[in-house]
Amino acid sequence: MICGKELEYLTTAVPVTCTYCGKEETANIHCPEGHYVCNECHASDSIKIITQFCLNSDSKNPMEMAKTIMKHPTMPMHGPEHHAMIAGILVTAYRNATGKLSDEKTIEAIRRGSTVPGGYCGLYGADAAAIATGIAMSIILGATPLTDHERRVANMMTSRALSAISGNSGMRCCKRSTFAAIDAAVQYFREVLGVELEQIPVSKLKCEHSHRNKQCSGINCRYYAGAAVESR
Repeated sequence: MICGKELEYLTTAVPVTCTYCGKEETANIHCPEGHYVCNECHASDSIKIITQFCLNSDSKNPMEMAKTIMKHPTMPMHGPEHHAMIAGILVTAYRNATGKLSDEKTIEAIRRGSTVPGGYCGLYGADAAAIATGIAMSIILGATPLTDHERRVANMMTSRALSAISGNSGMRCCKRSTFAAIDAAVQYFREVLGVELEQIPVSKLKCEHSHRNKQCSGINCRYYAGAAVESR
C-alpha cells in the first residue's frame, strides 16, 4: 500500500509499527522497506464502501454483490477486507430474501468479519473467507458459545466453505476464496435454512482480477477467465 514492494510472509511474528496510526503490534507480514499497515487502517475505506453497499442493496445474489464490491477501487487484490465483505453480503442477501433481520445485523456481520486479520489462510490453517461464512450463519441463527444447534450449524458452514476453498489449489487468492466460500454458503443456506438465494452457476463464473494477481494459478483455477479478460 505504501511503497509497492512485494510483501514477505514470516513463520514467526516480528514487532511492527503501523505507518498510518502508529499502533505497535506483532505481525507475520513484513515489507522489505519496513512499512506496515494495521488491519484497521488497511480496511478503513473499504469497510465504509462495503457497509454503504450492503445497507442499500436489495439483491438476493451474494456472488453478484461480491463481484460489484470487488470492482471498487478501494478493494485491494488481497486483504482482510474480503472477510468483512463476505459476512456482510451473505447476511444482506438473507435479509433481502426473507425479510428478516435488521440493518444492525448486517453492520454486526461486517464488524465481526473485519476483526479477522489477513494471512489466516496460510498462517492459521483456516481461510478467513470460510470463517466469514460461519460469522454470517452465526448472526442469522443468533449463535453463541452457549447455544447447541445454532453453534454446530455455524461451525459446519465454516467447514463446508473450507472444504470448497481447499478443493481449488494454488497460492493465496482472496478472489478465488471468496467465490468458493460464497458458492458453498448458497448451497448450505438452501439445505439448512431452506432459503433459496440467487446465484451464478460456477460454470459461468469468471474472475475479472487475474491480471492483478501476481500469484494467479491461471488455467489451474476453475474461475480463470483467460487472456481475454486479463488484457482488459
